[in-house]
Amino acid sequence: MSIAYNSQKWRFWPVLCLAFIFAFANPLLMLATPIHFLREGVPIKFISLLTIAMTITYSISPILLTKISDRLGRRKSIIISMIGATGLQLIFYITLNPVVFLIERLLEGFILGFFFPNLTASISDVPNIDHQKYLAKFNLSWSIAIVFGLIFGAIILQFTENLVFIFYISPIILLLNIFIAIFLFQQFDPLNFNPQDTDINYSTSNPENNQESSKISNYFIPVIIPLLFILYTSFAAGNGSFLYPIRADLLGLSPSSTYFVNTFAVVGQSISLYFASVLALNKLKLVSIITLSVYPFLFIFFIFNEIYVVFIILFLFSGLFYGMLYGAASKLFIALNVLKKTSKYSGILESSTGLTYFISMLILGFIADINILLGYFSLTLSLLVIFFITLVFIRKFKEIKRIP
Repeated sequence: MSIAYNSQKWRFWPVLCLAFIFAFANPLLMLATPIHFLREGVPIKFISLLTIAMTITYSISPILLTKISDRLGRRKSIIISMIGATGLQLIFYITLNPVVFLIERLLEGFILGFFFPNLTASISDVPNIDHQKYLAKFNLSWSIAIVFGLIFGAIILQFTENLVFIFYISPIILLLNIFIAIFLFQQFDPLNFNPQDTDINYSTSNPENNQESSKISNYFIPVIIPLLFILYTSFAAGNGSFLYPIRADLLGLSPSSTYFVNTFAVVGQSISLYFASVLALNKLKLVSIITLSVYPFLFIFFIFNEIYVVFIILFLFSGLFYGMLYGAASKLFIALNVLKKTSKYSGILESSTGLTYFISMLILGFIADINILLGYFSLTLSLLVIFFITLVFIRKFKEIKRIP
């Protein structure tokens, strides 16, 4: 897929490939980390820190590296990020010492501040295209890649339960992204752009866009609402990436089963993310309240259940609930961008996601270090507390009558 301009074309498919390959490799390490270091005898509270290390630095790096990215350009920034991330992961071949691993992941999270913002911005740089359609394809590529990455990890671990092998695979996969970034990725050059040559003509004055903007302008949306949704989902995300891998290993379930069960969560998440994106704001409010009230009790079953098939069903529902709330938060932040005529709420979404995930994982880590089942109980209790706090503020999220 490409957009023609003068003597060359802006290629969209390398952007998809860069997103796909990174999203394919990321869950491999995400799930291997808690299981491997638990088997190495590392305290659970420190394992939670290892699990979120990359998120800690990534929550601030996009903001800190913005001006440097502007000077370097999209292409150079992405090349630096991929060379840096791959080079850092090559340390895995030397040692997986917990302290060294922590430092590596912190540095990797920081250097990735060059990657994600420039990757998505490379789409928004191109004028006269349907940016929402391209971003939808970008997000779909990301979701599909996570599913394939989890399935790949499950298949690999069917043949060996040596999780060190997973750590060796990840940097090899990222080498492909270095090649794509250097030789195939193309930064949009406005000097060579001819609007008449575009394959797709997108106008911000599209009547449908104006109609949607008009509907959004009829609502009052407190910023605290999507922020609470993000805090809620950050606690919930601690199950799949931290609590369950440890719980499954203590139950004697194979590591491959942990990867496999998470694919159901991602599939459910993808379905509900799309559903949330097409819901009207008044219906989104109602569905969100229902989801917030039901979701906490799902984790009670993780305490008492030991049957793998039931875990699959629980993960499917967990993915559906998570996707609905995260999709609702994303849609509300976008609506705030439209209402306030700014883009700052997109940055708030990224930073708040990283920060709240970091906080929630630290809390769950210290509690789970006492007892993993107590970790699940505290997760349920935390979600209920956030639910009741949300009820206080969500009443202000409503349609308002504007004087013509």
